Amino acid sequence: REGVASAVLNGKLYAIGGVGLSGVEIYDPTTESWSSGVALPSAVSHASAMTVYGKIYLIGGRNASGQNTNQVLCFDTTTNQWTAMANMPTARHGHKLVWFENRIWAIGGINNTYLNTVESYDPVSDSWQTEVSLTIKRYYLVSWIANGRIYVGGGHNGSQISSIEVYDSNTKQWSDAGNFP
Repeated sequence: REGVASAVLNGKLYAIGGVGLSGVEIYDPTTESWSSGVALPSAVSHASAMTVYGKIYLIGGRNASGQNTNQVLCFDTTTNQWTAMANMPTARHGHKLVWFENRIWAIGGINNTYLNTVESYDPVSDSWQTEVSLTIKRYYLVSWIANGRIYVGGGHNGSQISSIEVYDSNTKQWSDAGNFP
């Protein structure tokens, strides 16, 4: 599978979509076995997924025609179905997600151009807001939370990127945090 998204829910790994795929497979490490999950409404690749409040959120990606999407799908085990939520403002793939300040942050990515776009989603109110943009456009980056800040690094924007930047919610600014070796 190329462009598969993944998330962990209830101790099981969910492999979600991929190029030309709408299928979901679930790996249970206690039984060391795979099973089929509830399929997506349509094929999605290069999306990002994360688990919040016991639900999987699949955000953005590309459809079967290769077009970037801004869709947000939520999988709830109590209903055993994928539900469409409020669309992300910017269609994209190759972005990363982090959980920060009780919101899902969608960072960077690519659509017809490289993006420094940052938007955040509140799963309680099912709403999006625009955040401060990265200082460098990048997709297929890495992202993590440490010391109450968001860090992003690496990626691509026509060339390989080695820089790291950090977001401080007190100053509402991204700043240089060095480079990968």
